[in-house]
Amino acid sequence: MGSSSPTVRKRQLGLALADRRQQAGKTREDAAAALECSLSKISRIEHGDVGVRPIELRELLDLYGVGKDERGRVEELARLARQRRPRTTYGSAIPDWFRKFVNLEEVASEIRTYDSELVTGLLQTGDYARALIEATPLHRPEEIDRVLAAREARQRLITGDEPIRVWAVMSEGAVRRVVGGREVMAAQLEYLAELGRQPHITIQVVPFGAGAHPSTGFNFSLLRFPDDDGADIAYLEHLTGASYLDRDRPQEMKIYEITFNALSAAALPPADSLRLLDNVRQEL
Repeated sequence: MGSSSPTVRKRQLGLALADRRQQAGKTREDAAAALECSLSKISRIEHGDVGVRPIELRELLDLYGVGKDERGRVEELARLARQRRPRTTYGSAIPDWFRKFVNLEEVASEIRTYDSELVTGLLQTGDYARALIEATPLHRPEEIDRVLAAREARQRLITGDEPIRVWAVMSEGAVRRVVGGREVMAAQLEYLAELGRQPHITIQVVPFGAGAHPSTGFNFSLLRFPDDDGADIAYLEHLTGASYLDRDRPQEMKIYEITFNALSAAALPPADSLRLLDNVRQEL
């Protein structure tokens, strides 16, 4: 989690501007009128999706009545947010709608996920991930290694010196589905068990015997951040895109929080989940 990342700075800048706007009693419509831009642009600025030009920032800070000392801090944050991210080797192999999640994932302090069909992406072995990628017609053969490189880069988040906290709940079907053959799946289950013994990773499995549960058939992720101010994000992925929910939609966010807690309650405790993983591996 690099605190100097432009992704972090854009997020911090957006939160700061949204807070100053609300404190000033201004609406997004007021901000859009001041910049002579669309409401969508103001929303994207406040969500950290885009930066803001110096002249636009001055207009917003004037509108919000931000004082000299605080103005300097916000302007410095905006300058850092305008810096470019280092180029990566995988580049366009990650679609734009997923790149936003990867950027947010980098700066999260905790990720909670539910997966019904497959092992959680951050916890996949290279061979398991390759089998999944090769099984889809959406990737050209020459892109496969780049997609795998992106996956490997993401996994440094859980293996580095300051790993993020991961709480992964999966259905029993996800750990019983044989992906890549028996040897690949056995190695994947063994790797999951190793990860589940790490202090920053919690793995739970919802057994078939639990029956129906609140997220039957629906996968989602919840991201929490070090600068948490009620600014968690829910990520919902589908085949050709993704949706993001945040504090602008508090009732929907609450539903996902309640649902994740219910899933955790329906799942086996972590120790029993690890035993199930070992049993499934031995059955292969």
